[in-house]
Amino acid sequence: MAGTESFSGSSYTPFTTAGVLVRSGGGRAVRLVVTAAITGTVTIYDSLTATGQIVWVSTANPAVGTSVLIDVPVNTGIYVVPGSAGAGILVWS
Repeated sequence: MAGTESFSGSSYTPFTTAGVLVRSGGGRAVRLVVTAAITGTVTIYDSLTATGQIVWVSTANPAVGTSVLIDVPVNTGIYVVPGSAGAGILVWS
């Protein structure tokens, strides 16, 4: 899980346009912060891959600076599938 940083009991993982396994095992997807306008949506799975239980989907085309509280628990893992352009940060614990 390259690119993962920790702070104040939570962690964050930056992402661009490729799907990324943020965490394996139980935890919580806490917040999405958009750092470059995203084309399409961001989908978060309770899974180790882009299959299985979808637990959250962003609105279409979130703008730079968008910060959304997600606060969703997961059991298997956190896998993020971003839109076709843009970047963001997922805060998790």
